Amino acid sequence: MVIILLAVFAILTFISWIKIENVPARVTSGLISGGLLLATVLMLVANFNNHFGMEKVTKTETKTIYSAGGSKVPAGMMIAQALGTKSNNYVMIYADKENAKPTAHFVPNKKHIVEAVKKTATYKLIDADKATVTTKTTRWEWQNDFFKLMFGFGGEGHSLYKQQTVVKLPKDTWVVMTPAQSKAVQAKQKAAAANPAAAQAQQEQLKAAASAKISAFMQANPKASQDQVKAYTTKVTAELTAEAMKAMLK
Repeated sequence: MVIILLAVFAILTFISWIKIENVPARVTSGLISGGLLLATVLMLVANFNNHFGMEKVTKTETKTIYSAGGSKVPAGMMIAQALGTKSNNYVMIYADKENAKPTAHFVPNKKHIVEAVKKTATYKLIDADKATVTTKTTRWEWQNDFFKLMFGFGGEGHSLYKQQTVVKLPKDTWVVMTPAQSKAVQAKQKAAAANPAAAQAQQEQLKAAASAKISAFMQANPKASQDQVKAYTTKVTAELTAEAMKAMLK
């Protein structure tokens, strides 16, 4: 619509100053049409430079994520690869559903590099019971239908301003490793599997440590229900497994 108005006001300005012979009428119509033309140009420039007629709208979405190692491994695992140095921006591998195949997330789209640089993704290890991913997306939206009608010819509406994603992981039961560390851990696990006696000894050690903690919990909480004991057992097993995995990274 603004392009049409520019053309109309430009034609009216031309006609006012060139075609109208009556001086008072020429000046009056010329000033009005010229002022409208100038105002339209200024609004168009303001829209291009400062998103005039638009506002930032932010939406936040939080979802539960699952381990890249699957549910058979008690501890959660995520693989993170930093993008650049000291950017605190990562490509992260985890599963979107329980027992689903893990996939890479937040890989920059090189075909849309302008939009890609507006997106960031990082992770935090916190006190929590489950792993989540929270994405906060801010977009430019039209303030009302009038501005959309005026300036919506270029598809600026719904354009991305920024997108910030934070993956939050339980610090005691999840392990974050790089792709290189993941390969090293897999190699150590294969080597351990080749030595059944050593693997069995490690399992027995983990079971003994878990049993000791569970016994202490039950003594401290004699009225704990079966569900509470089961939940604590799952938590302790995950914590001990995570500790073992972290030791393998050293």
